[in-house]
Amino acid sequence: MDPALAFLQIGWPGGVTAPSENLRLARIIEQHRSGFVLDDGFSQHTAIAHPKLRHVKAHTRPAVGDFVWLDVQLEMFEQILPRRSELKRAAAGERFAEQVLASNVDKVFIVCGLDRDFSARRIERYLTLIHGCQIAAAIILSKADTTPQARSVLAELTERIGATVPIYALDVRDSQAVSCLQAELPAGSTGVLLGSSGAGKSTLSNALLGTSAMLTGHVRQSDGRGRHTTVHRALLKLAWGACLIDSPGLREIKLTGEEELGVQTFADISELATACKFRDCAHEAEPGCAVQAAITAGTLSADRLVSFKKLQAEAKFARERALEASQSGGRSGSRRTLRR
Repeated sequence: MDPALAFLQIGWPGGVTAPSENLRLARIIEQHRSGFVLDDGFSQHTAIAHPKLRHVKAHTRPAVGDFVWLDVQLEMFEQILPRRSELKRAAAGERFAEQVLASNVDKVFIVCGLDRDFSARRIERYLTLIHGCQIAAAIILSKADTTPQARSVLAELTERIGATVPIYALDVRDSQAVSCLQAELPAGSTGVLLGSSGAGKSTLSNALLGTSAMLTGHVRQSDGRGRHTTVHRALLKLAWGACLIDSPGLREIKLTGEEELGVQTFADISELATACKFRDCAHEAEPGCAVQAAITAGTLSADRLVSFKKLQAEAKFARERALEASQSGGRSGSRRTLRR
């Protein structure tokens, strides 16, 4: 195989010259407690990270999607190549730290089931985080075959968040139906699936792969929740030359503080706010509030404003925690918690 084509299949654009003969370019496709699985475009390798990569800040540790220089003889890598993007969130716990979910990603597919998994507010939270990482997004409403309201939900969500983010309502088990997603993920690019357990991420992966590489499970009828059939992130190579990262369901999406809500996710509210009488309008009971006027007129959902304010407060809180962590060298963090 042509090396340039092999590199393209693992998401590396163009050629590359190794710094030494015993090193080769490879990409981390799986991460386990005992080590990593890497792909150099020709074959897969198991390897460990150099000890120096284990004692660094959390967001600089090796992650699925990273490109590294792999020493095949030593089965070890000690250098991570610069990332072109990072999909990250604030890690759980009192101390502020960023956790990289996947790196070198071109598009994030938010997968949300059209059953009890559906939540417009959660989708807005995902979009806020993704746009804060400066990565493109697309929304996949799975299980469209299970409800006659699929088209109306699609229309309502499009009206709510705008037409800047593509939205698909699909039966993700149908390989023909999901083929439309190829245009969202061209050869050489990398996508990642994001969503809760039971949303259909692994089923979608299998449909795009044309195989049953990823385990799938049933959703509990009692609460609509799924089991974590995907227990680790895995980068998969698709037939047309793109890469797709499947990931475990996320129970919590904490903002990092880098998010600018009015730029993309809530551009409609920001645009309305420019017409408010007061610059510091809180969009509550102030006279001349254009946002409240839009809600009264029915052109803006009151629930969307609630979602905006909640995420705005969380982003501000995350910025404060990040500042505290940087000033203390990351050794301590705020014990305050934000009411949810």
